[in-house]
Amino acid sequence: MITHPEVRRWASVMLMSALRGEMSQEEILTQVHRICENHGSACLEDVIDEILIEAGRIGSGHSDGTLYRH
Repeated sequence: MITHPEVRRWASVMLMSALRGEMSQEEILTQVHRICENHGSACLEDVIDEILIEAGRIGSGHSDGTLYRH
């Protein structure tokens, strides 16, 4: 089974990739299906929780441009 730190890291990477436009919707769906196939659909709730926590941590930094330092 996937560990909590692994779920947290995966959720963070997936969210940041999605926000930056680095992953297509199709690739995101593929990754979600892959994690469910490998670790069971029970881990999906943990993944969703961690994505929401990460989104809260990022906050408005994504939309106001402060998240990215060029």
